[in-house]
Amino acid sequence: MTRPLLSAVVILGLLPGCSLFGYYKYERAPRGTPEEAERIDFPDSYAEGIHLRGPELAAFIVALNEFIPPHSKADTGNEALTKCLTRRDTYDATLLKASDDLYFVSFLPKIERCGIHLDIPILDAGADYAIDRNGRILGEL
Repeated sequence: MTRPLLSAVVILGLLPGCSLFGYYKYERAPRGTPEEAERIDFPDSYAEGIHLRGPELAAFIVALNEFIPPHSKADTGNEALTKCLTRRDTYDATLLKASDDLYFVSFLPKIERCGIHLDIPILDAGADYAIDRNGRILGEL
């Protein structure tokens, strides 16, 4: 085997191991068709929208990625519930600015969004984070 080919084989053989170290490839959001895009009428104003300033948005993203990391795999013993709890749209989030240096982010699951009915409550399915302005997690409940 030639030296460049051998090097390529070694590198390709090591790539799957990158996932063991927390490396993952960012997957872009799927796009609609051009026909769907043509039907969209953007608003003239976002005044009635939910506004997150840069530090608030950064704190939210840190908490979200800690709570449900991209490509996370949980196992509840119930396949439907596992899928539900790993979907980001299952949760409601609340962000509270305590000061310019401290933000609290809370995630609360809404299992009914998955079409699942449980007779018992799920404990510890949500989380609360304290995030500083530098994006560090200071505390977690």
